[in-house]
Amino acid sequence: MQFKDIIGQEEIKKSLIETVHNGRVSHAQLFLGKGVNGKMALAVAYAQYINCSERTTTDSCGICSSCVKYKAMSHPDLFFSFPVNKSSKGSKDEAADKKGKEGGVSKSASSKELISTMFYKDWLEYLNQCNYYPNLQSWYKKIGLTTQQGIINVKEARRIIQDVSFKPVEAAYKVLIMWQPEKMNLSAANVLLKFFEEPPSNTLIIMVADEKEQLLQTIQSRFQLIAIPKINDKPLIEYLRQKYPKADDEKMYSAIALANGDLLKADSFLGEGDQLKEHFLLFQSWMRLCVKKGSLEEIKNFVEKIARIGRENQKDFLNYSLRVFRESLMMNYGHPCLNRLTVYENQWLLRFSPFIHINNSVSLIEKFDQAIFEIGRNASASVLFMKLSLDVSMLLKIPR
Repeated sequence: MQFKDIIGQEEIKKSLIETVHNGRVSHAQLFLGKGVNGKMALAVAYAQYINCSERTTTDSCGICSSCVKYKAMSHPDLFFSFPVNKSSKGSKDEAADKKGKEGGVSKSASSKELISTMFYKDWLEYLNQCNYYPNLQSWYKKIGLTTQQGIINVKEARRIIQDVSFKPVEAAYKVLIMWQPEKMNLSAANVLLKFFEEPPSNTLIIMVADEKEQLLQTIQSRFQLIAIPKINDKPLIEYLRQKYPKADDEKMYSAIALANGDLLKADSFLGEGDQLKEHFLLFQSWMRLCVKKGSLEEIKNFVEKIARIGRENQKDFLNYSLRVFRESLMMNYGHPCLNRLTVYENQWLLRFSPFIHINNSVSLIEKFDQAIFEIGRNASASVLFMKLSLDVSMLLKIPR
């Protein structure tokens, strides 16, 4: 991955390149940003640039031995860590036995706690498929996770320390890229604390995260924060027009408005599978039930339905709901030009937005934020969505 292959993010690219030329490469860096905004691609491109033997003032060369191995993801000094779980397809005995040996664990041990190396082939395939713009939901789908969430466990933490403790084999730096470090459990985080504070010499650790708040404060304090912003509309629309040359202007505008700098959302809207439209229809039906009298039985049916879609889908749906609330407030109190809505959303929000106002909006947003947090902590989806539905029903009925 080279910087030139990354959509937008010119200021971040420039800043990262300057750290190399000025000899200010921090040993522990946290690439932080919401959604699919290119932070993983930037982490890989940065690692490749640091270890390129013929780098220029703007990018890695792409043709030296190091760059070729980075492109093939076969460099002996590049390591990844990412969340997995035992319910995934990679936990079958044959795969666990084969890859468990590579990770230094026995077949019997790997059946209890899985580590990243058991899924390395899946991971490399996935990175190529998504062009280094990964998303938790699609990763879980790749490895067969449905209702459970991935985790970075204590066995994985020990594997990291073991693999990264040696000196670089070929490159100037040994690089560890941890994707979704928020999925570290407490035991894993405690094992890694000392390693993060004092890693071996010539070692670079890059965490690629969405939610800083889900990381221990002691972890956060050991990393230099690199804030990765959303992708600007101009480079995003240039990319989308190349990928979807037949998309009409109205649909392209809707995709950009809805994406708000998130590549996956724009791709989803323009591609064949429009999950965002599904979220809209689900939210629309939910709100109608919440304002309808005597709809408790229908709400129970809704809760049963949404409890089956998986935790990452549930979190995406709740984040979508938060977006609708904020757009409704903007429609009521802001300027129409500030709204980022699709055509079908705009038509419906003209009728729904009056229900969201200064007397209930703060409570609604707080309850949905809390629900997202609790889903991340494996709360019962059925109980959570039933309680949330009843709360929403009461709040929507508060007069302006």
